Amino acid sequence: MEDLYYNDSCPSCAAFRGEAAQGFTFDKEVLKQALKTIYKQDFSPTADIEEHLFDETFATFGRAIDEGYGKPAPGASNEGFYHELRRNAAVFSAFKVHRLQNDIAAQLVNGNGQLKPFERFAEDVRPMLDHQVERWLRTEYDTAVIRAHQAADWRKYMEQAHILPNLRWLPTTSATPDIVHKQFWSIELTLPVGHPFWNAHRPGDRWNCHCSLEATDDAPTPGHEIPKTTPQNKSAPGLDNNPGTDAKLFSDTHPYVAHAYKGAKKAVEKFIKEKFPDKASVKVEPKHDEPKSYAARTKEIKKAAAPLKEEIFVNKRFKKDIRITGRGIKEWLNQPHEHYAHKNELLLRMGDVMKKAKYMGYGKDKHDPSVKAHLFEVKILGDKSWIIVRELKPGRVEIYSISDSPRILDIIEKPTS
Repeated sequence: MEDLYYNDSCPSCAAFRGEAAQGFTFDKEVLKQALKTIYKQDFSPTADIEEHLFDETFATFGRAIDEGYGKPAPGASNEGFYHELRRNAAVFSAFKVHRLQNDIAAQLVNGNGQLKPFERFAEDVRPMLDHQVERWLRTEYDTAVIRAHQAADWRKYMEQAHILPNLRWLPTTSATPDIVHKQFWSIELTLPVGHPFWNAHRPGDRWNCHCSLEATDDAPTPGHEIPKTTPQNKSAPGLDNNPGTDAKLFSDTHPYVAHAYKGAKKAVEKFIKEKFPDKASVKVEPKHDEPKSYAARTKEIKKAAAPLKEEIFVNKRFKKDIRITGRGIKEWLNQPHEHYAHKNELLLRMGDVMKKAKYMGYGKDKHDPSVKAHLFEVKILGDKSWIIVRELKPGRVEIYSISDSPRILDIIEKPTS
């Protein structure tokens, strides 16, 4: 990955690498939690995906998409493509995490095959985390922002092609121009939006490339003047696709996918299927906008969730048994949410959800001040939500609902340490 990301011949890209990614963050607590999970060997690095690492990685690419492509308003014409970008970013995130978790797990034992003390294990993986998170993920974030923006531009180019049918490769403003891309902008290469050249070359086909295009009605470049594709000017692995047409920020030739570790493909397919159930591809906001096709799925979930009324849920930081009633199931399904369908599907994995949720503390229930309302933080498609658990009386603790509004945290009177 070092050679792919940092040893190319693009000077302008090299200069860009020194810039800080303003929107890039990664929660160090997530890394600590993942190390503990892997050390305890609570899951299989080969067959599973570590959920905390995935959520944080996917959230990182989600921010890149929002920054580069923009977050459309509900019902906007580009909302569907936006969610395609996010789903494909989730797949890429899962492949990345599979590699990372296996590289971490490889450091569990010493040369004699004995499990290392946790402190030694954590120290040994520190350089790896610096590379794969602080360095590689930052570069991937930077590139994702650029590629998401280029995807938005490309969608506009296609929409306005009847007015401005051609695209011109613009000169770079870099003091040290990229010699590969220079052959395109130095001749003011201008071609129709649908020209096959753009399938092989376009700004963004090299890591952190800052070239750009502009739509124009100027005459296209004659065919004999169009530079030929050669091994020297071909797109970089992982960037040889057009995100504006296939909604993939990174292509399947990226090493995370093309050279994935053993078990990665099956692990990713299984994980993504659970995270993005087919029915949950429906994105709805308020309940009254719910389409009839999804209303049927809501009834299915309600029926499938009925046995949950007989179960007890636990959380290691919360010392009381938790239950859910028919009323709680109904309230959960009725609750508006940014990820409405995914939130509903989560109900069917309530035991695992509550086990992994982060207990935040409690306060007075807004409907009844005599009732304690406990909040548990979870992530749905990388975004935070809070499960509301009501303590009606000692020994009777019930899941009441879920909220995606951070304002719910205002009720907390006794936050957890």
